[in-house]
Formats: sequence, C-alpha cells, structure tokens
Amino acid sequence: MLPLRSQFACILKAISFSARRCESAASGKVWKPLTPGAIVDIIAPAGPCDPDAVEKVKNLLQAWQLIPRISPHLFGDDLLCANTDQHRFKQLQEALFNSESHAVWCLRGGYGCTRLMPALLKLKVPKTNKLFIGFSDITALHLFLQQQWHWQTLHGPCVYQVAEQCIDSASIEEFRKVIFGECHKLVFSLCPLNDAADNAQRITSAVVGGNLTLIQASLATPWQIQMKNKILFLEDVNETAYRIDRMLQQLQQSGILQAVKAILFGDFVAEKKTNEWELIQSVLKRFAQAQHFPVLHCFGIGHGKTNRSLPLATSAEIVFGTKQLTIRLPHSSAKSIPEKTHI
Repeated sequence: MLPLRSQFACILKAISFSARRCESAASGKVWKPLTPGAIVDIIAPAGPCDPDAVEKVKNLLQAWQLIPRISPHLFGDDLLCANTDQHRFKQLQEALFNSESHAVWCLRGGYGCTRLMPALLKLKVPKTNKLFIGFSDITALHLFLQQQWHWQTLHGPCVYQVAEQCIDSASIEEFRKVIFGECHKLVFSLCPLNDAADNAQRITSAVVGGNLTLIQASLATPWQIQMKNKILFLEDVNETAYRIDRMLQQLQQSGILQAVKAILFGDFVAEKKTNEWELIQSVLKRFAQAQHFPVLHCFGIGHGKTNRSLPLATSAEIVFGTKQLTIRLPHSSAKSIPEKTHI
C-alpha cells in the first residue's frame, strides 16, 4: 500500500486531471442569469420585421420585469437587411461592449450577420461577457463569440418569435426559466440514425453549431467553425433535400468532420405541401449511415413550432442507453461532467 502522503498526491493529481478534462469540454466564459430590472439590448443584425412588432417586444420584456434598450436606428433602408451594414454593426458593437446591459437578444434571423464579420473580427475582447441569444442567421455571431471571445452563448428563440408567439408556450416558458436561472438542467430525447449511435455508451463534450447554411458559409473564413472533439448540432429551414445533401457533402469532403464526436440533427423544416420533408429525412439518414461517429436526431430545436433553448459551448452529455442529451446550465451549482467518450 502507498504511504498516506503518496496516496494524497495521487488523489490531487487525479482531481487536477479531471478538472483539465472538464475545462476542455466547456472552457467558455459563463453567462450570468438575468434578474428583474436587468437591461437587455435588442438588436437587428440580420433581417427586418414589421416595425409594429417592436412595441410587442417592449411589452414582453416589461412583463418579464426586464428593461429593453432598442436603438432608434433598428430599421433603415437597405437592399436585404434590417438596416445598412454600418448601422447594424454599430448596434451590435454597442450592445456587446455596453457595461450597463446584461444580455443581447437578437430581434430575428434572416440574412446579414456574415456581412458584419470582417468588422467584428477587428474588435478587441470586452472586459466582461454577457448572455447572447438568437439562432438561424445569428449562428455566425455565435461562432464568433465562442471561438474568438470564448463566450458561452444560448441558441434560443429570437425575441420576435417570443413576442409574436410564433413558438409554443412550452418553448417560451422553458426559455424564460433558462435565462432567469430557474432551470439548471435541460434534457433532450434523441433518436439514433446509424450503427455508431446504437453501439456507443456515453459522450461528454461541448455542443457547437447551429444553422447548417451558416456552418457551411463559415468554411475557409477566419470564423470557420471549430468542431474538433465537439458535438455538432445542425438545423435548417426552407432548404430542399438536394441542397441539404450538398451542404453535408461539403462538410464531409472538407475534412472538418474527421474529429467531431457526434452530430445532432435538429429540425429541418420544409413546406408541408410537398414530400420534401420526407426526402430530407432520407438524406439525413443516408448521410448518418456513412459516418463512423454517432449521428442522432434531436427534435424540437430550430424553425418549427417548438424551438427549445440549446446552450452552446457548454458541457453536455449524451447517454446512448437512455437516448438522451443532458446539458447542465452554465450557472448550475451541479458538478461538471468530465469529458469522456465510451464506444
């Protein structure tokens, strides 16, 4: 038997190793949950919406005892976006750097975030981080904040969706609990799509990703997605099956998927009048069966009526026996799970 001092040294070494493993799973800066009276910056870095919806946004935040801060230049004349690149970037910059606000909530997706990336890459990292919320085209900003500034972010409904009740009440209530720190754990049901998912036991790592179109757009750019040893989440909307297949093939052939731990397919929403949705499911299934790593469906995240919140760059655990993804919220007092893979 080892002397007591040697045993103690071994224990300390094991704890240190476990901590380093946990840090590698989720090493981003943790956002703080909101409290009543918190200031939330509402920005439109991508597409526009009906200006009348802004009043509903204000009413929503006030009902949640939050203080909305909205630029008078939220909307303006532009060919494709909510306002010019200059105005949208200024909104984004002020929201990210303002020390008085506690969160940045994107109005909606659409198109435009990729046009802001060159200017965004020139900024220095702010002293403090904050909660950043959005999805769809906002995926580009998630990637930047996670990879360049090392923030943990929240893939969640845009404020327009919540204010207009475009998503179901369960998604809205879960989101509210998440941002106010009333929910410490999220559990998602999974459906295996390939043999690797049927044979694996457990994977723990950070979830990254978002909209497939934006993930593809990031390739060969300074903000290209980094997915080594990560769980990759993908979703999309209004894309045909052949376009989704082509995007997945580009990811495959680029070699970027070689070190991914697993892929989670969220909702791929298509027009109901056609058989496109069924064809898309077949495309996803064929892609999954060609992979050596686990690929699973994680329904209820994306552009559907249900749009659950998905913390990104945060430690997550897939347990294949129960077919569940579990994410402990960044502000949870529960102990983190060390990064590991059992195949």
